[in-house]
Amino acid sequence: MTEQKNASSILELWGEDVVTMKQYGRVIAMITNLRPVSIFFTVALLVGCGGGGGGGGGGGLDTAAYQQAIDAAVAKEAEARLLAVDAPCDQASQCGTVSFTDPRNLCGFLVYKPYSLISPTAAAAKAASDQQLEMAANARKLSPQPLVACPALFVMPPVLACVASKCQAVP
Repeated sequence: MTEQKNASSILELWGEDVVTMKQYGRVIAMITNLRPVSIFFTVALLVGCGGGGGGGGGGGLDTAAYQQAIDAAVAKEAEARLLAVDAPCDQASQCGTVSFTDPRNLCGFLVYKPYSLISPTAAAAKAASDQQLEMAANARKLSPQPLVACPALFVMPPVLACVASKCQAVP
């Protein structure tokens, strides 16, 4: 009988527009008096709080997988930078940029490197750069850092010129 009385009191308190901390405390006290129901509410509250869990986006607990993902992205960037040579060129239209992002930076801002589109390694450099961007994005998903709000910033690719048969960014 007391369980029904407590349950109706809970509904009355929650039916009000504003619940004060004192009322909230009374609701919690009433819930804990409902023995069979209290276990359910406790479990529901714990599930609602989230708890650890590894997957996805800022907060994963598998730091070994995160570090491996960072190492792979950094290695792929090094490979792409070696392949993205700045020569040869005769005109600016033969120049392009490959882009990279730091896998440890949750906001993922881009950094650009000029390279020659007519070099023998140009296609491989572009492919490695694209792979690095994907790998860095995957590493950020595994990050144990909390999610952050990133500023709405976009770094424009540089204006390119061919100077002395080398592709360069023009200031």
